[in-house]
Amino acid sequence: MIQNPAGIISGFIEALANANSIRLEASDITHELFRAPHDCPDLPKGKCAIYVFSLHSASSAPAGPNRVLKVGKAGPKTIARFKYQHYSARSARSTLAGAIKNNRVLWDFIGYGNELSLSDPGLWLKANTDRDHFFLSVQSQLVLPFLEAYVRGLLGPVYEGSLKGD
Repeated sequence: MIQNPAGIISGFIEALANANSIRLEASDITHELFRAPHDCPDLPKGKCAIYVFSLHSASSAPAGPNRVLKVGKAGPKTIARFKYQHYSARSARSTLAGAIKNNRVLWDFIGYGNELSLSDPGLWLKANTDRDHFFLSVQSQLVLPFLEAYVRGLLGPVYEGSLKGD
């Protein structure tokens, strides 16, 4: 889970105004947290989002509790990406489940690797990660890439891009 979501929101609003002269109010961005274990959440109608997967706060993995694994974005046309694709290694390129399954070098670091998780990384994600969401209205979706870049830069996720390999 993210430690200071209100600070991220206020910092982003200030950075966006300074860099791009775009004005948002703190009320234009809302935050939501789903703690582990969690189900696949829905993207609210009329919203776009930045989502963050992080190790749960009781994790004993060497990566440490609350370590961010993935930051991504979802618009109104990518609802499946937000809801369920990251829980399947086969659903799309660069899903979190696929990145985990294909990069064994990081398994011990994030605490992945028991029999259940080896057969279904999605189950492991639901049981061992929290999800934070930052929502914007679809009318503000032009700033979504900026928010994603800002959150990635602040949180330094373990998995980014389409990591392949074994």
